Amino acid sequence: MSSSRAGFYHQKRKTARGHKKSKETCRFDHFMFVMAIVIPFSTFSQVLDIWLTKSADSVSMLTWSAYVFSSSCWLIYAIIHKERIIMINSTLWVLLDSMVVMGILVYR
Repeated sequence: MSSSRAGFYHQKRKTARGHKKSKETCRFDHFMFVMAIVIPFSTFSQVLDIWLTKSADSVSMLTWSAYVFSSSCWLIYAIIHKERIIMINSTLWVLLDSMVVMGILVYR
C-alpha cells in the first residue's frame, strides 16, 4: 500500500476531489490549530515545579522519556506527511517534555 493510501489523507484527498469544507469544519480546524499550540503548555507547571524547587523526586524518568519518544515519533510523522498542526503540536511537546527529562537528570 502506498503512503498516500495509508490512512489520514482523507482530508487532503476530499479537498483535491473538489469537496469544499463547511463553515463548521473550517471553524473546528481553526480551533484545533489553537489547541495544538495551547495544550502542550499544560506541562509547563511540571517544568516550573522541577526547575524552581530543584527537585524531581516525584517524577518518573520512564514516563517522561516515553512522552519524549512518542512526541518525537509524531513530529517525524508530521514532517514526512507535511501536517502543519501536528508538527507545531509535536514540536512543543518534545521541547516541554525534554525540559522535564533534563530536570530529572539534573536534580536527581
